[in-house]
Amino acid sequence: MEPRKRTHLVNELMQEANLMMAVLEKAMEGERIEESHPALHGTHHEGHYSLEDEHKAWGQILKELTAMKTKLAVFEQPPEKVKQKFLH
Repeated sequence: MEPRKRTHLVNELMQEANLMMAVLEKAMEGERIEESHPALHGTHHEGHYSLEDEHKAWGQILKELTAMKTKLAVFEQPPEKVKQKFLH
C-alpha cells in the first residue's frame, strides 16, 4: 500500500475516534443529568460498563493513531530524506 493511502486511512480512523469521544462525552453529560434527577428518568443501573472508561480507551487509541501518523509521515518524504533520518 502506498504511504499516502496509509496516512489517509489513519486520518479516517482518527476522525472516527474523535467522533466516538464526542458521542461518549454527550452520553456522560446525559448520565450526570440523569443521576441528578433520578425520579424523572427512572432508576439508574450501575454496572461494570463505564462510559468514562470507554472514553479513556478511545483517547488512548487517538493518541496511538497520532503517533502512527507521525511515523508514517517519514515514509511520505523522498527516499533520500528517509535514509538521512535513519542514519542519524
